Amino acid sequence: MINWLLRIGLVVTPFILAPGNNDIAREPKMAWALCFALAIGLTALYQGLLKPFRNKWALVLVGFCLLSFYLSPNPGLKLFGIDSGRFWSWEGLYQGIVFLIFVVTVASIEFTKKEINTFLDIMVWCGLAMGVLITLQFLHLDQFFEQRYGTYGHMAGTLGNPTLVGPLLGMVVPLALYRKKYLFAVIMAVATLLTRSDVAMAGLVMMLMAYVALKSRRLFIVMSVLLVLGVASVGYLYTSYPQVREQLPDNERFLTWRQSVGDLKTPVMQSSKKIYAISGIGTGSFKYLFHAKHNAKNDNFLYAHNDYVQVLYELGVVGFFLFMAMLWQMLKDKVRIGKLSNKRRALASSFVCLATCAMGTFVFQIGTHIFYGLVVVGLLYNKGIDENV
Repeated sequence: MINWLLRIGLVVTPFILAPGNNDIAREPKMAWALCFALAIGLTALYQGLLKPFRNKWALVLVGFCLLSFYLSPNPGLKLFGIDSGRFWSWEGLYQGIVFLIFVVTVASIEFTKKEINTFLDIMVWCGLAMGVLITLQFLHLDQFFEQRYGTYGHMAGTLGNPTLVGPLLGMVVPLALYRKKYLFAVIMAVATLLTRSDVAMAGLVMMLMAYVALKSRRLFIVMSVLLVLGVASVGYLYTSYPQVREQLPDNERFLTWRQSVGDLKTPVMQSSKKIYAISGIGTGSFKYLFHAKHNAKNDNFLYAHNDYVQVLYELGVVGFFLFMAMLWQMLKDKVRIGKLSNKRRALASSFVCLATCAMGTFVFQIGTHIFYGLVVVGLLYNKGIDENV
């Protein structure tokens, strides 16, 4: 049952739509990702398949979300004259628990080599389908999304935005390389470039560098030096030449990040002088409080466009530390430079792409990316993956 639910979930979460919804991609995909994750997790609980999950920081982080809720402010927002309370925090806590059980399930089950390769092949074929759709949209041959949904279909696949579909393609490319589907990988890489998303292209570059660097310590040193030189060069050009800034617009991201950090140092409500830098303003609060406070006429910033900054805003310094510790624990335990099988190297590179894109958009808050990303993480933690190389 779990095997089939996982397979179907990998197909459904990238492509499911709700045409009657104002948001054709984000809410429907999160809802379906949660449905499949919950079904898989509950099935594992019923069958007694869960094993100890060795990333203690992930467990502590989910528990801290509840503590953050109790310590977060009640902003006094009213809906139809009724105090809204902090309803958004319960949504975030529910998502955290469901997805935690889901990733523990993927890490616990002793999949066979054939089953694992089937999961990877499904992700690769879905990535290929998305890449082909983006190419058709680029050539103005897609008769459905571009005409029916306006800009939602413009080189955006079925995810509603080029900056969201690009990271999904980028994280699947190394899986295609591992499965020796090189033409598929090229099509997906080209489609990522066609989105013209700076965030997605940065993720693609980081993924390729990680894929090479993790092969040996010497290559890791070389790629690290190139990365430092590349980041320094881009930073210098960006700060020194206006024409470069025009080619790499931040779309007010930097301003949003500064304001987000600033909100932790200033009172959330005018009637109170209390700040919430330590425990944060509460999971899910950014979408409602930041937007209302800073730019009520612009809904582009319902997200911080940087998942790390948004974690800092919502969970404070402590929550941010726990989140980064969780990521560090995973990399420290499961990514051994020069000692990885090709399968683990592909999975690790896939996650590097996603983590890089999270610095410039909100991939950790989109159901498709969460589902795919947690399958990757779960397989990295799965002991059977090395036994079935």
